[in-house]
Amino acid sequence: MSYQSDLFQGVATASEAAKIDPMSEATEAMNASNTSDAEHAYTIDYEYPLHERVRTYLRLEHLKQLLKPEAEVNDSNYGRYFDALFAILELCERSDVRTDVQKDLDRRRAQLQVWAQHPDVNQDQVQALSQRVQKAIQAIQPMSRIGSHLKQDRLLSVTRQRFGMPGGTCNFDVPQLHYWLHQSQERRDADCERWWNEFKVLFEGLELELELLRGQSQYQWVVAEGGLLQESTEPLSLLRIRVPANVPAYPVISGHKQRFSIRFLSNCPQQGKASFESDVEFEVALCP
Repeated sequence: MSYQSDLFQGVATASEAAKIDPMSEATEAMNASNTSDAEHAYTIDYEYPLHERVRTYLRLEHLKQLLKPEAEVNDSNYGRYFDALFAILELCERSDVRTDVQKDLDRRRAQLQVWAQHPDVNQDQVQALSQRVQKAIQAIQPMSRIGSHLKQDRLLSVTRQRFGMPGGTCNFDVPQLHYWLHQSQERRDADCERWWNEFKVLFEGLELELELLRGQSQYQWVVAEGGLLQESTEPLSLLRIRVPANVPAYPVISGHKQRFSIRFLSNCPQQGKASFESDVEFEVALCP
């Protein structure tokens, strides 16, 4: 049984793709007996990073979804927009995300070059992935420190200081922002596009890296006996979980790259007990 996803099917050999052993023989039995209804049941998806670098990637991905760079910014949604924009700036200032993404893509490129030497590999798919990775690396290499140009933007610098204050974006606190919100939509769109261009190349590389990271593993059915699952594994970067929506509990995950623990907690604790002590059958994908 392979944990390799469809993204990498035919790219690597079986031994290269199945880098993570099945967690137990019971997992294989559950996959064999799993019904199509269960496979298509509505689920709630969770992810847990087992590496600090991946933690930052997931936070940035989440913030982009909140930012919605393709959407218009107006007086009804500007709070969400600037909250996300300033959070992205802060994360990029805390760590050198550009260098981390470039290093990860370099590793992907080297991995694909190794796979390309195998006689049984799907050369077309390897070539297509290699071209995408190479294009992303070439785009990200000449970039300077992410967000450095936005620090010089007068509107952003004044607004950012006020966003940390409760109610600090009233028109008397930030008249510059109030004035900007009353400009034409075309003017605001142009400014938002200029600000987003500071991050665009970084996010294209980051999203490709996350796509390749997630694409290395398939979901497999497991059981948390008594609501608890603990495993030691090969080194991992990301843990992905799918829990059937009809399970009245949510997973609390902890661990590091070679060991993790999943404890299910009841959505409605009874008699002071938060732990969910029934068996939980769910899906997990282990991404190296």
